[in-house]
Amino acid sequence: DMKGGKGGLPAPAPALETYVVTTRGNDGNEVVLRTLVGEFVEQSANHGRKVYKKSYDGSGEPVDVYLYFWDKRDGPSLEGWWFGNQLGGSQVWSHCNSSSMTPPSTGWRIPWDGGV
Repeated sequence: DMKGGKGGLPAPAPALETYVVTTRGNDGNEVVLRTLVGEFVEQSANHGRKVYKKSYDGSGEPVDVYLYFWDKRDGPSLEGWWFGNQLGGSQVWSHCNSSSMTPPSTGWRIPWDGGV
């Protein structure tokens, strides 16, 4: 006997967004590329954008890799999208100076302070 409610099943949770990282080859740093390439699943939000975490594909050692946006609170050179081992951490592999709402497909620097 359901009193006061609409009854029925709860609404399903919305599907989490995924973001797939690929490379076009000849990008240089093979070890970093192996770390970054793969499927990322939405985890949370930061600075008004979604945060994604890499799904472990079962190969090699599992490494925590996050794809996230950082705003200009620490200076304009640090604003943009980042690949790092934690949200806002000091170990980062790549940076793209873009304030787009979703991760950009071009303009990434590896290492983060190197050339595009």
